[in-house]
Amino acid sequence: MLNKIIPAVACLAAALLLFTFGAGRAQQESAVYYAETGHYVAEPFLSVFQAMGDEAAWGAPITEAFEENGLLVQYFERTRLECREQIEGPCNPRLSPLAEMLSRQTPRVPSVPDSMMGDGLCRYFAETGHNVCFSFLRFYLDKGGPDLFGPPISELTVGHETLSQCFRRACVVWHTDVPVDEALHLAPLGREYFAARDLEPSLLAAVDSPGAVVSLPADIALGSEVRVVDTEGAGLRMRDGPGLSYPAVETLQEGALLDVIGGPHTADGFTWWQVQTDANTGWCASDWLTPAESSAAP
Repeated sequence: MLNKIIPAVACLAAALLLFTFGAGRAQQESAVYYAETGHYVAEPFLSVFQAMGDEAAWGAPITEAFEENGLLVQYFERTRLECREQIEGPCNPRLSPLAEMLSRQTPRVPSVPDSMMGDGLCRYFAETGHNVCFSFLRFYLDKGGPDLFGPPISELTVGHETLSQCFRRACVVWHTDVPVDEALHLAPLGREYFAARDLEPSLLAAVDSPGAVVSLPADIALGSEVRVVDTEGAGLRMRDGPGLSYPAVETLQEGALLDVIGGPHTADGFTWWQVQTDANTGWCASDWLTPAESSAAP
């Protein structure tokens, strides 16, 4: 079987030179709306996402940014971006090791013969004990290699009409029943991991596009009092400005009462109000605010 597979894989190498990821969208924008899925990408993720190839490489965003297990995360079709905010300022985004988190590892193996190594047909990664060969090696190195995808965590795997190989942060798939110029691509690990986590499906719901009429919660206005709601116990981040790129001032607990002193301001798919507690002033998204009187006990 492999005697047939290896020459077929090798013949794709030249075709892969024609396959390039897109250059991304304008770096100057503070947020970009992806109409195909109905979600924004904003800082701190936007510039990193664009630099890594934008949706041509990783697919469009399938959620907005949100907090998950102490991390700020955003899911895309083929990846997840994550960062942990630091006290001294914004976080440094990185790709989640989704292939590893989905347990796509296979056992370590010896390296292929030296003759294949010397001809540049394969490379052995002693760190994880796996070989990457032929067109998969060319694709891997052309698109970022270990720095972007991480080292290989599996050998080439034969599936039904597919060949695949997984790296720490991505899986590369070849559907053998499609033309060679469309052959290799990244697997939809973002969607797969979102499903595996059994996260709230409403996170996938599209948000309003730019220019859409923003529906403001009734009775939220300057001078009103609001309450934090619907955080499922995680709390609501009060930020230093009206947008996801601003660092968090504090995390407000479910039920906290706030005075509205500014806004509204629309950014990153949310409507933001400037609010005040006894200790701090900052901005919160209206999705998790409700007029205080409307949530009072009867």
